[in-house]
Amino acid sequence: MTQYRRRAWLLGFLFLWSSCFFADAQSTLSLKEIVERNIQAAGGKEKISQIQNFSFKAGEMTYYVASDGRMKMTIGKEPVITEVFVVGQDKIQRNCFNKITEITGLEKARTQCLAELYSGLFTLQKFEEKLSFLGLKSFGPEKLYLLTTTCGDLKVDFYLKQDEFTIKRIVFQGHSPEGDKYEVNYDYGPIEEIDGLRLPGSWFASQVGTRGNLYELSDLKMNPPLEKDFLSRVEVNVGKVEIAAGSLKGNVIEFSSRGKDLLMISTNWTKDCIERLGIKTNDRLSFLIGSKEIELVFYDTAPPREALVPGAKVMFPAPQGENYLIYLLSPEFIPLIEQLKPLLPIQIKKK
Repeated sequence: MTQYRRRAWLLGFLFLWSSCFFADAQSTLSLKEIVERNIQAAGGKEKISQIQNFSFKAGEMTYYVASDGRMKMTIGKEPVITEVFVVGQDKIQRNCFNKITEITGLEKARTQCLAELYSGLFTLQKFEEKLSFLGLKSFGPEKLYLLTTTCGDLKVDFYLKQDEFTIKRIVFQGHSPEGDKYEVNYDYGPIEEIDGLRLPGSWFASQVGTRGNLYELSDLKMNPPLEKDFLSRVEVNVGKVEIAAGSLKGNVIEFSSRGKDLLMISTNWTKDCIERLGIKTNDRLSFLIGSKEIELVFYDTAPPREALVPGAKVMFPAPQGENYLIYLLSPEFIPLIEQLKPLLPIQIKKK
């Protein structure tokens, strides 16, 4: 063996030995040490303790998180807020277009668990006393620390990066009252440093049996000024609805144009409003907006493809949501967008 080969062999052996030693040392860390390093990786206890609340956007939702575990989520663009979730230790309330309901079961447990994670700046700070350490788990060439706990009726597995101790993955597992399997996975993206804190820049959420979605964090604000009762208020701002004989008044929620021949108007009218007005598919309606009166065709489900032809003027339920949309498929209505604004009064009348 030449001197060069002997030296290369020795260096390779030392690298392999040090890697094995490092991996072995990492695997013998205690649960307490792993959680401490996870907290330190995010900025440390002292830095995290300075954050009383913070907010950020992910997808269409804005999150407001307090250090005590409370969380509020809103959907909408100011001044319009169409949906609000208020997450407390005892219950979760949802207000969607002024209809208030309570989130229960597995969804409640999952959301409360995420609120605890976020309140610790995406660390396991709030879980330390109820975690079990199950060692290192291999995912291809990558090894992750596996720590597990329960939230309500859910088994929750947290996976941390071996080298950075930052959150990599969360798996929620359980069964519905009917016995169906429930599994939701959160895979967290690369860590980004913001104001001395290191937080995930995104996550990919997926549920078994459905397509997943990527959520990128933006507009992060630390200690924004919030009114004293803000995190407990469940009110939305979608305008007012007035129902009279054959008439329904309301407000514009959102609007947009697509190309040169489609104007879309989102209203604050919900299924309850439509049922009380007593209209059904193929009914003709007079739509009053500003100084214009437009005849619409109503559909109580998504209109057939043949109904969405040039010149069509239709009203139907939003595919994903609680309210109704108006589609005006004609170039003559595109200039109307200049007169539109959030909460602009609108009205429909039965013909």
